Order: sequence, then C-alpha cells, then structure tokens
Amino acid sequence: MNRTIFATRVSVLALMASAAPALAQTAPAAPQTPAPAANSADIIVTANKREQSVNSVGLTITAASSEELSNRGISGPADLAKLVPGFTFTQSIYSTPVFTLRGIGLYDATFGAAPSVSVYTDQIPRNVPVMSDGLDLDIERVEVLKGPQGTLFGQSSTGGAINYIVGKPTADFAAGFDASYERFNRAELSGFVSGPLADGIRARLAVKDVSGGAWQRSLSRPNDENGDQRKFMGRFTLDIQPTERLKIELMATGSRDRSDPLAPQYAGTTLNLYPDQAAAAASGNPYAQVDAQRYADLTTPTSAGYDASFLGRQSVVVGRLSSANPATAAGANALLGTPVSSRARDAEWTQGFLGRSHNSYYQLAGRADLDLSDTLKLTYIAALAKQKLDYNQDLDGTAAQVVDVPLFGDVRSFNQELRLSLDTDSFNGIVGASYDNLRTSQNNFFYLGDYSANADLISVTLNEFDSRMRSYGLFANGEYKVTPQLTVQGGIRYTKNKQEASYCYSDPTGAGAAVLFGAALNSVPITIAAGQCFPTTGDLLLGTAKSTLTPVNQSLTEDNISFRVGANYKFDGGALIYATVSQGYKAGIFSAIGASRANQYSPATQEKVIAYEGGFKAPFANGALQFNGAAFYYDYSNKQVRGRVQDTIFGLLEKMLNVPKSYVFGLEGELVARPAQGLRLSAGATYLKSKVKSDYSATADGFAVYNAAGYTGNFKGSELPYTPKFSANVDAQYSVPVSDSLEAFLGGGLTYQSKQNTTFHNAGLPADDFTIKGYALLDVRAGVSSSDGRWRASLYGRNITNKSYVTAVSTYLDTLIRYRGKPTVYGLSLSYKY
Repeated sequence: MNRTIFATRVSVLALMASAAPALAQTAPAAPQTPAPAANSADIIVTANKREQSVNSVGLTITAASSEELSNRGISGPADLAKLVPGFTFTQSIYSTPVFTLRGIGLYDATFGAAPSVSVYTDQIPRNVPVMSDGLDLDIERVEVLKGPQGTLFGQSSTGGAINYIVGKPTADFAAGFDASYERFNRAELSGFVSGPLADGIRARLAVKDVSGGAWQRSLSRPNDENGDQRKFMGRFTLDIQPTERLKIELMATGSRDRSDPLAPQYAGTTLNLYPDQAAAAASGNPYAQVDAQRYADLTTPTSAGYDASFLGRQSVVVGRLSSANPATAAGANALLGTPVSSRARDAEWTQGFLGRSHNSYYQLAGRADLDLSDTLKLTYIAALAKQKLDYNQDLDGTAAQVVDVPLFGDVRSFNQELRLSLDTDSFNGIVGASYDNLRTSQNNFFYLGDYSANADLISVTLNEFDSRMRSYGLFANGEYKVTPQLTVQGGIRYTKNKQEASYCYSDPTGAGAAVLFGAALNSVPITIAAGQCFPTTGDLLLGTAKSTLTPVNQSLTEDNISFRVGANYKFDGGALIYATVSQGYKAGIFSAIGASRANQYSPATQEKVIAYEGGFKAPFANGALQFNGAAFYYDYSNKQVRGRVQDTIFGLLEKMLNVPKSYVFGLEGELVARPAQGLRLSAGATYLKSKVKSDYSATADGFAVYNAAGYTGNFKGSELPYTPKFSANVDAQYSVPVSDSLEAFLGGGLTYQSKQNTTFHNAGLPADDFTIKGYALLDVRAGVSSSDGRWRASLYGRNITNKSYVTAVSTYLDTLIRYRGKPTVYGLSLSYKY
C-alpha cells in the first residue's frame, strides 16, 4: 500500500473521529444489539413507495440487507447475480454497464442511454447506468423489483427496478467502519458517523476508498498490468424535522474515479481466414487459418455472410506485414498474430494507452414530506446530478492501434417528483407528476492507424454527439382491501418524451478526408476541412454520395400509457397468492454511433412490454421456511438493439434497431430455510425461454440487418441476447457460539448461469463465436464475530475454483473481443460498529 493511499485513509478516519463529539452532543446511549440479518421472508420494502413487509406485496421482489450483501460479496450491481437469478450484468465496448433482468435489457455504449432496468437510491433515479458510482456506499438494503415498473418508477423500467436504500441519520450517536484487503493488493476502507446535531436535526457522513486490484496482465509485456481501482466516494445526509408534521432530507453524494478501464481479450480476426491450405501458404500471412465455409460466406455475393469489403481489407493488412516501416509491420503483426488465450488474466492493449480514468460524479438531492393529516401526505423529491467521464478504451484487444478510443463527455440530469398519498386501513393511493431532464455530451476519438479499411488515408476521427431528453409524467396508483384477505390494485402513468440529438463524425486534422470520400467512395470529390462532418447522403455506389459537412440534427417525440392491474389474496397462515397484468414502455433512443452514412443516425423508437405474471409467497413453520414462486409471460414489441448494417467500404457498422415482436416466458422459485439453530440456507432459480417471433431481416428505412458475426437474413426464432435459459444461486451459512461473547461462522455461495448468446442467431444465421458458455462460481467465507454484532472478522474466497469465464463478447471493426471475469480472489475483512 503506498504512502499516499495510507495517508488518505488515516485522514478519513481522523476526520470521522473528530466529528464524533460534535455529533454526539450528549453521552451516547447504550449500544443496541443489531437485529439479525433480514431475509426475503420478513424484510421491509418500498416497492409501492411506502414501507411494507415483502410478504404483503403482490410483486416479485428480491431483497437483502446490508449484512447479507456483505456475506455474499455483493458490492454493486455487477454482483447482483449472486442474489438475483435472472439478472445479468455485462459491460459494453465503452465500459458502460448493461443490466438485463428476465431477458429485458439494452446493450448500448452511449453515456446517456436510458436503461431497461432502472436504478434508484432511496427512490431518487440514477437516470443512466454510467451514473452508478457510489451505489455500494453505506447501504441498508437493496430491493430488486422484477417486471415493468413504469406506473410508479417511470419510464426506462420495462425490465424492472433496483432500489438501493442507504443508511439514515440516527437519533443516537453511531459509527462504524469496514476494511478489507485481498489478492492483487486491492484494499477497501469505508466508514460512517451518525447522530444528532441539534434538536430536530440529525446527520450522517459516510465515505469509502478503494485502491489496487490490477489483475490483468499484458501478453507481450509481462510486467505491464491493468485493472487498478482508485476510487473515493462520500455521502452527507441531513435530516431536519422543523415541526412534527414536516420532515426534510438533504443528501449530497460525490465520487472520484481514477481506475483503469478493463481491457478486452483478443479472440481472433476473420482477416486470417483462407479457403484452403494452398491459398493460406501463398498468402504471405504467417497467421493464416483455413476455414473454407466461413471464407466462402465472406466472399460469395449470394451468401448471407457476404462482406463486400473483406478481400480488400485483408489484402491491405497482409500487405503491411512486409512494410518497410517497422511500426506499420508491427501493427499488422499484432492485428493478425496476437495469441488467443483462455486464461482470465491474459489481455492485451496498446502500450501506454490505458491507465487512469478521470471520472467524477455528484448528486444533490432533497426530499420533503408534509403530513397534511393522519392519512394524507404530500411528498416532493428533487435531484440534480452530473457524471463526468474521461478515459481511454482499447477496442481491438491487441498492441496495435486498430481502434483505440479516448472518450470524454458528461451526463447531466435534473429530476422532480410531486406526489400526494393517502393511507387508510382499507385504501392506499398515490397521485403525482414527474419531470426529468437529461443532457448528454459524448466525444469519441478513434485512432485507426492499423485498421484494415484505413488504407493509410485517414487514421484519426472524432465522433461528437450531443443529446437532450425531457420527460413529463402523470401517474396514479391505488390498492383497495376488498376483504381483510383480498386486495386489488391498479396503476396508470402517462408519459411524454421529447428528444433531440446532434451528430458530427469528422477528421479533426483534415488529412485524407477528401481523398477518402472522393476516390474511395466513387463519388464526386468533396473538400472536407478539419472538423467538418463527413457522413454521406445519397448513394455511394452510384456516385451521388455527398458529405453533410455540418452536424446532422435529429428529433423524436413520443408518448405512452403504462398501467398495472392485479390482485392478491393472503391466507390466514400468511401465504400470499397474486396475479398482475402490466404494460411498460422504454423511451426511444439516440446512440452515439460513428456513422459513414447519415441515415445510420435514425433512432430506435420506444419499446413496449406487456407482462402477465402470477405467483405466491408462502411462509411456513413460523418463518423458519419461506418458499416463493412465479410464472410470467412478456409480450415484447420493438425491442431496442444496437445492431449492425453493412457498409461497402468499412464493413459492418453500428445502428440502433427495433426488433418488431419477441417474447419471454419464465418460471422462478426462491427458498429460504432455517432448519436448525444458526443454520441459514437460501436458493433461487430462474428459467427463461425467449424468442423473436416475427420476421426480422431489415429496418424500416431499408437497411439489411446483420448479426455481430456478419450474417443477414430472417432472424425469426432467435433467442434474445444476454438471456441465459437457466440461472441460479445457492447460499448457506452456519454460525455457532464458541463462548458467551464470541461466535464462529462458515458459509459459501454458488452462482450459475447457463450458456447465452450475445447476438441474434438461428440455424441458418450462425454466430458461434458470440456464445458465452455456461459457468458456475463458488465463493466461501469463514470467520468470527462478537455475539452482540459489534465486530466481525472473516476470511473469504471468490471464484475459488479459478473458473475462467466470459461476461461479454463483441466485435469492433477488425477483431473479435471478449471480456472475462476475475480469477480467484481471496482476502481478509474486518468490520466494527460503535
């Protein structure tokens, strides 16, 4: 641990210690023994924007306390599959997080891309996934709501919502810290202090620092590592109660992230493929591989996998192998000859290119609750946030400069919600209005010196993208107890979205652009100055293509109505059965795509999910056993995907697309048991069957649709991407007293996901390279704790079988890349609460 990091941590703890007397004001009350970790049988949730026992809510919810999250090694959304079957996390090519729940998700790399699974902190939205910093800071519990949540949580929650409940200021002084140190020199230290400042005013300060953890290593440079985390985050919360009926909560959250972006792993290139051994030998390519079928698919005009640019691009790169310029020859050798490894730690990137990010996030939020009467409450919530991003991403997985991308920009959001709630013995209702304003600025430089379509004409490009989205909503929700056992519910929301976007893809130096769009595209020569936009309109092959020169401006206005109706019946023994029908929408999307043709910029329009679901929640033996189950069917319209279209010069390029009709059918089960004193067992599983059920071969504006492997045709019958058929998790922990004041514990967890595809495919349109194999990860833990829960020390191991597994597969321009999860990690943790 270096001296700077150590000094930072000592300073943080000293600050907390100095704050303690001020917060205490009076002598601290006697510490209370913490309650046992809540489980999904008895935890309190806010799925309906009011506190209820999870067993009284007619929705499928997975919830866990902070202690359970810590036990399972869950520190953020990336780890939620350990808790939530049916949930998958991956990262896009630009490291932006992607959440998928029950097959509903959006794989996109745009900073401001609205997700299909929304994330909240105390019901305050984190509008887009890149605004995920600090979610694991001082958490009280997490709630994962499955199925469309548009009526109460707004748009962009067609798949579900994740709500993090953070620690609140306390009436008496409280403090605590958590520390851990693990393999790859990763250290984490967090702490909080909380208590009264004055009569009617309480405060809480929480901070966390994370450093180290470089687990990736370069294939060609053994001493070059990547993956260090350098994060610092904090939150200050102030609760003010000026009168008995008015409560105000103010919260400021901030984070700074200087971590290394994850490097992809090279998985090969089609540029090495030849039809037979003779052609391979004659090519002059020492990395040549024979694949007669794939070569025929790439080079035969009538084939579904035909790529008109393939032979020209292959010739350019192979020719560079014998270049008199050492740098050119080295780039071609790296592009064609980087080893393909299956080891988790192996990766490759351009030397000196990756390194520290310069990302930061802040959110200022406020909430006011005014009790107008004993049953009527007025609530106002507002939040202002900004995520700044500045980092580099190597998208080819090689030491060559095939596609190295420095990115910078920001996402700014402003949210407001005003609602009136009525709570009586027989009726609970909410009416309200919301407003969201989201602005995105994203700038991507592309360094393409070794790219096969470069042809030494243009090696640097810049894609500038700006967008704005304003969303207006009106909503109402109600629950009525027809009898003490039978409750009916209904909700509705009207949403209107207005979006604008501006695109300019340019050569910032101006070098080579006129040649590229004059000779190479067989069009009328156009002089394109530095910074002018070169996407074209017209027909490339007929010679009528013209560059736009100025930015391309787009707009989209949509509205929709989301609803939910349902009923639940609670038996005298505590069991609950429920059924719901809900309809949710996700707003249309503009994506930060670097296009060669202006019509690649057209947006994907809003998607819709109609969900039919029924389930039960059954506690037995006075809470010693809990069994939950659900079945659901999603009718999915206009699913948004970041797909591919064919370009004559550049090959496959990206475009936002809509899949007309698809569906997801699923079954879920959850079991929590305490069969003996000190023993807790839990298990959850999800089965999913997804399919494209309509013809899907071309976009509405005439583009033929290709999968990531480069095949076009009708994708009817394909499974949806990132939707494993089966996922499950199992966790067990046994605690036993070893003295009057000491307990020992031993536990472990297993997480499983079956194979999944990352692009559309069917029998006639293959994509074998884009399949993620199934995998199981085993974690263990053991330690001791005080009987009163004040302190806890443990040893843990994550992925102790050292399973090498893939989390994402993609292709960008010349190479196939994949991202791998971490290898075995073992460590020591210590926590203490005062």
